Amino acid sequence: MKRTFLSALVLGLVFLLPSLALAVTDSGAEASPAVGNVSNTDATGDAELTTLFATNNNYAGNSFDIQCTQQMVICGFDVNLAANSPSYTVDVYTRPGTALGYETSAAGWTLLGSEVVTPAGVNLPTHVDIGGLMMDAGDTVGFIITAQEAVSGTGGFSYTNGGPNTYSDAYISIVTFCGLPSGFPPASTFQYRAWNGTVHYLYGNDLDRTTWGSIKVGY
Repeated sequence: MKRTFLSALVLGLVFLLPSLALAVTDSGAEASPAVGNVSNTDATGDAELTTLFATNNNYAGNSFDIQCTQQMVICGFDVNLAANSPSYTVDVYTRPGTALGYETSAAGWTLLGSEVVTPAGVNLPTHVDIGGLMMDAGDTVGFIITAQEAVSGTGGFSYTNGGPNTYSDAYISIVTFCGLPSGFPPASTFQYRAWNGTVHYLYGNDLDRTTWGSIKVGY
């Protein structure tokens, strides 16, 4: 009887231990990227690149590209939101290739995620926890980021006249393009307006913590 019990116990542990190991190492990053969820640990990534926080204009959003030199996961953003509204619903759209010239057509765009945020105020970073987008080395991905409640002249995305501008580090480049009026797709664009913000991302060995929950743009 004892041998039978011990054999059953050992067999149970063989099946149980892999599950325990998975639970210990799982960061939660397999949560659906369609709503921009990554784990709290990874929400701001381990690397970041900022364009600028120096606005002289505003409206509902911006278009820009992200290009990368190696495989990485975009984890979230900081944006420049005026505090004219108690909250804003921020939407992030992506498309394979550049955003420039494609802003006013919904074709090819995918909603990466939406989040309601409390604006920190002009020239202060407001974090937007929308991410889970994997990019391969050499990829260019176009982005549109908008605030649904934005009104011309009184609030919404704060950006800077001029461009296109390129901001780079060793791993990614952000190329800023247009300012956008409300709605998706917008009916027109304002050339050129530099997006004010920060891209948070993971790369290298840190990708192991998020690749389960990541998606490729266009899929």
